Amino acid sequence: MTDFVVLAAQRTGSNLLCTLLNSHPEILCHHEIFNPRGPRYAVTHRDGSFDLGSLEERERDPVAFLNRVWRTRCGHPCVGFKMTRGQDERVLRHLLDDPSIKKIVLQRRNRIKTYVSQQIAQHLDEWEVYHSRELEPDRPRIEVDVTRLREHIASNERFYREIGEPLQTRPDSYIKVEYEGLLSQTLHRQLLDFLGVEPRGVGLKPSSVKQNSANLRELVSNFAELEEALRGTDLEEELHARDN
Repeated sequence: MTDFVVLAAQRTGSNLLCTLLNSHPEILCHHEIFNPRGPRYAVTHRDGSFDLGSLEERERDPVAFLNRVWRTRCGHPCVGFKMTRGQDERVLRHLLDDPSIKKIVLQRRNRIKTYVSQQIAQHLDEWEVYHSRELEPDRPRIEVDVTRLREHIASNERFYREIGEPLQTRPDSYIKVEYEGLLSQTLHRQLLDFLGVEPRGVGLKPSSVKQNSANLRELVSNFAELEEALRGTDLEEELHARDN
């Protein structure tokens, strides 16, 4: 039996990764079990028949709720979920302190796209999309303030440092992956091997829908101004990079 958690900043591809993992018959991968609005179960377990308890129960004893996640396996030997930056610190500390829980640390190389994607998601209140018909057709263009962008980047970097330091003492308990490589079959094999799951000839398949353009020029309303502000900085290349 394997228990695991995906640790990530928001808008780094964690929904995509969860659906990829959940597509394997031996893996049950929930989404944000500790989302402040309430538990987000695996996409395959949202018909109302699966329930680990109320929001009040979770908040009253989050570690007990976490243990309920591990116990309720639904026949899957490998069970996990994702946690994003800013969610329950008590649970995060518990997860980091337990070397038996496998950690998948997910990052996105393009820090500007991470920020812009989060701004769009907040504007639309649209965080998960699994069918193209559900995608909000009118995508807003975001005005990017360089100071706020830098603050967002610093917050994410601080989060990864804070989880990275305790993990370095147990290198066999975690694996680092990047958004830009999530559709790589090589990475899929590495993830399954890390989780102790046999590939069984089953390819991992995503069920989430890409929400935004690969080109930041189409998403940023003050692109020319931002381009000038970032010229010669460490972010210049990311401004013009395109997703695969």
